[in-house]
This record gives sequence, structure tokens and C-alpha cells, in this order.
Amino acid sequence: MTFAAYSIQDDYSADKFLDMFNFDTYDDPTHGYVNYVNRETAQERGLLGAKDNKVTVLRADSTNVASGRGRDSIRLTSKAKYNHALIVIDLAHMPGNACGIWPAFWTVGGDWPNKGEIDIIEGVNLQSINQMTMHTSQGCSLAGSSCLANQGCPATGGKYGDSFNKGNGGTYAMEWTSNGIYVWYFARGHEPKDILGKTPNPKAWGNPTARFDGGNNCNIDQHFKDHQIVFDTTFCGDWAGGVFSQNPTCASKGSCVDFVKNNPHAFSEAYWKINALKVYTWKADHGAAKFSAQPEESTAFAAPAPEPSEAVTTGPAAVVTHVVTGAPVTVTVAPGDPRLGPQQPLQAHQGEVVPRHGPSWEESWRSDPQRRNKQHLDAHLRSPAGFRL
Repeated sequence: MTFAAYSIQDDYSADKFLDMFNFDTYDDPTHGYVNYVNRETAQERGLLGAKDNKVTVLRADSTNVASGRGRDSIRLTSKAKYNHALIVIDLAHMPGNACGIWPAFWTVGGDWPNKGEIDIIEGVNLQSINQMTMHTSQGCSLAGSSCLANQGCPATGGKYGDSFNKGNGGTYAMEWTSNGIYVWYFARGHEPKDILGKTPNPKAWGNPTARFDGGNNCNIDQHFKDHQIVFDTTFCGDWAGGVFSQNPTCASKGSCVDFVKNNPHAFSEAYWKINALKVYTWKADHGAAKFSAQPEESTAFAAPAPEPSEAVTTGPAAVVTHVVTGAPVTVTVAPGDPRLGPQQPLQAHQGEVVPRHGPSWEESWRSDPQRRNKQHLDAHLRSPAGFRL
């Protein structure tokens, strides 16, 4: 039999990270006061770094008065292109707050905006909350607003800049499917256990920080195609420069360009420190028809253990329907699994939980507060292999 799940497509590990990107050196499309340099120049000027081949560091210049096109910085675009993906980034540090700064981690297709843009991490100046924005051609509305071109359809949530760095960083994840685009933020120490594992399961991660559902208002597959991953740190330009004077602190420093040009030490925190970046895609795989209903160690959520006073017995097996193929599959249920009440193995059909007889596990779970926790019920019911029990 076959089943589908997320599996690793590209691992941008530190030992090969830079080889998987192109260094863009053209003029900034957002009209920033920035001089994007090539790899050799970046290395010569100390803008690239790595630690034990485990962490990648991308810096903007913070030692020299700028000239010419602007402050030296790095813009990377992945060599690989993606259509539908789960992108997970673990950052120890992102560019910190400073008047005039505009860093972003995003994906984009060619022929902008016709193939779309997904801004996963982005902000300007002294912003403390992350802004996630979709940009498309005409005919797409997400999160209640049109995503047309520069206007975009934004959502805010998750820490950004100094507030992110003070917590020792964290993790952002973006899932892109035909149904929609979803972004999660997790503070350090609160990441799902499977988020950088072999088969991450976003269905078990709870509500996303931002959700952009497609449907009648936007055909995702028409508006988002052939995306590359981009890191950049620019200065001033259309957004940071456009709102520079609206912040009293920044307004007191004069013009955006003059401040960025003459105050290199203001950008000592203008760097990305990347612990991990992985791209997963949804793929069919082959596996045995029988498997244990107990989740693996790496899954994001484990069902609660029964209370000592509970008398939990199980039937020999539960028959489930594969979520993707619709084929019936026999699942061996481990003794003591709290998903089954006394002599009531469950039958599941396309995500529904239906008891063969007696009250369902879902009903008993909802009625017993000791068995509930903050995770969604769906986390209990989905196995790591893509089945619902």
C-alpha cells in the first residue's frame, strides 16, 4: 500500500547552505539604500560566517560609512524552485530593530506579481511584531483583503526583531497547499517535536499564526507558482523609508538615507543566524499495512496516558480508512491505548471518528477534563503516517 506524508526535499545545512543559493547583486527592486555584494566580496568584508558547520550567519555591514548604492548587505535567492511545500526555519537571531532597516525571509515566483510572493518574516524600523503578507496578480483576496501587487494582504503575529532575539530566537514554518497558505511561529522551547524531523505533521501543531485560505476568493495554484526562497536585508526604500518619519524616534534622526549612511554601528545587530532551514514536500511512500497506533518519539503530540483508576481494555484492532487513498487498513492498537474505551475499537472514515458501539473516545475525552490539554483533538486522531484513528 502507499500513503502520503511530508518528507524532506532540501536540507539547507550549514556545510552546503551557501552553495544552494545565488548571491544577487543587482539594484534593489524595492529602491533601498543598499549595495548587495557577491559571495567573494561578502567573505572578504566579513559578512558571511559559520560555526562548526552547524550555523550560518549573514550580515549587513556595521563598520563603515556607506557610499555609492548604499550599505553593503547580502541578498540570497535559492537555486531550487518549489510548488507546494512546507518550509521550516530555526533562527537563533534575525536582524534586530534599527531605524531604516528592512529585513525579510520570503518566497517569490518569477514575473512578479503574477506567480505570487509569500512573506514569511518581514518588518521595518522598530517593529516588534512580524508581518506575513501575500502578494499576487489581480483576482486573489486572502485574509479579507485583496493581495494585489504592492498592496498585498497582510497578517501580523509572532515575534520579530529585538523581541525575537531576546528569547534566543525561535522557529517559523510556512505550509503552502492548493487549499491555502499557513504560517506558524514558535518561541524557543515551544517548538513541536517533529517540526524539523523526517515527517513533520502540521495538522498537529495547533492553529497557525496566520492563515490565508484560498477557495472561491483565490485560486492558490493559479496565483502562486515556481517559488524561490529569498533572504535579504535592505535599508530605507519603499517601505522602511516610506514610514521612517512616522516613528518619532526615527524621525528625530533626520532622513532615512543619511542615518543609514553615517551610522554603521546602529546596525551591529543586522544579521541572520540560521540554525536550520528545511523544505519538505508531500510525497507518496510505501509502507506495511499494519503499524502501531502509538505515535513515534519525534511526533509533536502524544495522547495522554490513562488515569491509574481507569480500566482500559482494547479490542484486537481498529479498521481505519486511509486519508489520501481511501483504502481500508487494519491498525494494531497497543494495549492500554486511551483512544479506545472498554471493548470499543473505533472505525474512522476520512477524518471522522465513529464508535462501533458505546460512547466514542472523542466524547469521553471531551467530558473528562483530566484527559484534555491545550492541543487540538485532531492531534490525538492523526497518526504520523497520515492516517486517522
